[in-house]
Amino acid sequence: MRDSNRAFERAMALAALSGLKIALGPAFLATSRRWPSRQNWVMAAMGEMLLDKVGVFPPRYRPSLLIPHSLAGAWVARESLREDGVDDPWGAVAGAAVAAGVAVAAPVARMAINNVLGVPDALLGVGEDYLALSYGCQAMDVSMDQLTGSAREMFEDMRERARPVLEPMGLET
Repeated sequence: MRDSNRAFERAMALAALSGLKIALGPAFLATSRRWPSRQNWVMAAMGEMLLDKVGVFPPRYRPSLLIPHSLAGAWVARESLREDGVDDPWGAVAGAAVAAGVAVAAPVARMAINNVLGVPDALLGVGEDYLALSYGCQAMDVSMDQLTGSAREMFEDMRERARPVLEPMGLET
């Protein structure tokens, strides 16, 4: 019973991360389980963080992003539970609810902190990402060194893939 409780907590943590950034929960799951797709998930999560900072996305509590956040939460919760050997038919539903709740609550909290304390939104966004990464590391028993190693691995892989295209153009990689 204790192992299934821990598995459920981990699955809901990943769903919460997906409520913050769609690809972050899957990136942590893929990295911690050493899935072959982990570099793609890490690249998606890093790109999402960057694009969020430049204001490309609408607020995540709007249906256009709330739905993908919820679906990501459902998927990552189900996959995490499955990987841990737990067959919980309500895990995906709970993951969707958690992701949706976080997707609504986080921007509201950011707006309140910005309005009450005057902390710039960009700084709050960076702080939110740091807290999300720290929480993900804790939830998945991944160190920050492992996390940066996965990011470095992803950049090295991208460099190797780009080399055949860039070298004929005289660009160094």
